[in-house]
Amino acid sequence: MSSRSTTERPVVRTRDPARTRERILRNATTEFAAKGYDASRVDAIARRSKVSKNMLYHYFHSKEGLFVAVLERMYERFRANQQDVSIRIGDPETAMRQLVAHTFNALLEHPEVIALLNAENLQKGRHIQHSERIRDLYEPLVRTIAVVLRRGEQDRVFRSGIDPVTLYLSLSSLAYHYISNQHTLKAAFGIDFTAPERQLAWLAHITEMVVGFCRAEPESGRLAGRPGQVAV
Repeated sequence: MSSRSTTERPVVRTRDPARTRERILRNATTEFAAKGYDASRVDAIARRSKVSKNMLYHYFHSKEGLFVAVLERMYERFRANQQDVSIRIGDPETAMRQLVAHTFNALLEHPEVIALLNAENLQKGRHIQHSERIRDLYEPLVRTIAVVLRRGEQDRVFRSGIDPVTLYLSLSSLAYHYISNQHTLKAAFGIDFTAPERQLAWLAHITEMVVGFCRAEPESGRLAGRPGQVAV
């Protein structure tokens, strides 16, 4: 005679599409970040996600569709860490410092961002071109930077004529290069660039570079002249 209670009800398995989709995306992110696009296998992602290959294609239609969904999810999480709303609050210089810090820390906390972006750049960005969502994610960031720059110009703490896209490319490149190349840089210089104190020092360094670039020239600096000009 079974020891199982006659009052015990059998487990009823219910399908949860949102949870299944998230599980597939999570495992696909691991696969694509580790192996890149070409070497990644849909079979392996399906097996790890405990779904059939047909079920995976039901959600994402193709390997390319899955990769685009992974990139969109990665950009959404990365952009959420940049905290546009909080950046707009407060004085312009503090806002610019926060933007640099949020960008650098988001890359540190989500190393898969660098791996996935490297993988897509090897593909010459051909998958990401199919996503309107990613452009929609970055338009608010550009507007936020433009607002901060304009407010800084009005307060006479930032100079005029700074393009928000160019500025973001500059600050994100300074953050991205350090983290993406930290292991090869260690081999070249014999310095552990993954050490927390080194990371904090680099963040402080690039923050001063960005803020210094944005700052308005003091009147004495203008009188001192620019290249090709004579001070009067």
